[in-house]
Amino acid sequence: MSNKIKKQSLLGKTPERKKPTQAKRQRPVNQQQAREQVAQQSIPEIELKKSKSRWYTLAAVVLILLITPKPILITYEKLGMVSQSVFWPGIFGYGANLFDSTLSPRADLSRNVIYLCQDKRKPDTCQKYRVTDKSGFFAAMKKLTID
Repeated sequence: MSNKIKKQSLLGKTPERKKPTQAKRQRPVNQQQAREQVAQQSIPEIELKKSKSRWYTLAAVVLILLITPKPILITYEKLGMVSQSVFWPGIFGYGANLFDSTLSPRADLSRNVIYLCQDKRKPDTCQKYRVTDKSGFFAAMKKLTID
């Protein structure tokens, strides 16, 4: 066996090595073709970004809808007078509202009591009502759309 050792010169010519064959890309003839190729390559990336942003937006909307308080339909009475109204408890207790009344409500629905006040700062302007029935969101929406 003969071991052939190839000497390479540091400054001289070295034998050329074969490069692995790869499919050569066609170079665009002009700038317009180059722009079209770049646009075609970036379309899936743009569509992917749009679809992700749509999902994030949809998730944010669903989360907001789940977190915010929903209006309910309450039936309340005092001295035999019965009334039905749509009550929105407000966000974190601020902005509570009865949709068909100009009075300001203070509700304690766990104790089935609602106070309707002409002025919230003056307790002597409030009237106490007993809540007899509470219905959900869809009953409240039906009441709002029919009346």
